[in-house]
Amino acid sequence: MPTELPSSSAALLIESDPALARAFHDLIVLAYHSSVTLNIVCSLSEGHTYVQAHHVPVILMDLSLPDSAGRKAVDLVRETAPASALIGFHRTTDTTMLSDAIRCGAHEVLPVIPPSAETLRLSITSALIRATRLQTATEPAPSADARPIVSLPLAKVAHDLNNCLTSINGFADILLARLSVEDPSHYCAEQIKLACTRAECLIKQLPQITCTSPTPQLSKPANNAPAT
Repeated sequence: MPTELPSSSAALLIESDPALARAFHDLIVLAYHSSVTLNIVCSLSEGHTYVQAHHVPVILMDLSLPDSAGRKAVDLVRETAPASALIGFHRTTDTTMLSDAIRCGAHEVLPVIPPSAETLRLSITSALIRATRLQTATEPAPSADARPIVSLPLAKVAHDLNNCLTSINGFADILLARLSVEDPSHYCAEQIKLACTRAECLIKQLPQITCTSPTPQLSKPANNAPAT
């Protein structure tokens, strides 16, 4: 899912108040310069039917709809359109409904209605980011049959890193021998050697364990197995 509404995209607004629906339409135009279309339905049942037939990246929903409200409304929309970013709002000073909406799956809420165009755009971007992260975090784990990734032994990696640092130290010594103490580059060569020394100390702290997967063993034939 993108983290910004692309051009020629469409969002869905579920709002029963025509005046508020018009306000959101005008804000979308201001926020996205007419590149995003806002489709509007008047009830949760219409919204449910719409998202069953269309994918929309963002759904804005009044949490106080006449035919459903609060947690039940959020649950239904999230169940029907799990890939869409959902933003809830309502026109009261009680924030309990907004908190409940977040708890049951809304990606963002609007505490002030109507918001400014800048606030609306920021809320849409935030909801898209959260929806994307949620989908990434809930991706199915690789199956047990998937080929395992074999990593190098940690001791071998530490040994190779130490060899690299030895080489860097050697070249730093050559530079220090060629540069006078007054040369500004002399200080830089000294810092390289100090960094190598710190890195060597860190390498010595690495546990000497191996991260490789066990080598598969070929099964031996039974003693009474016929020769081939």
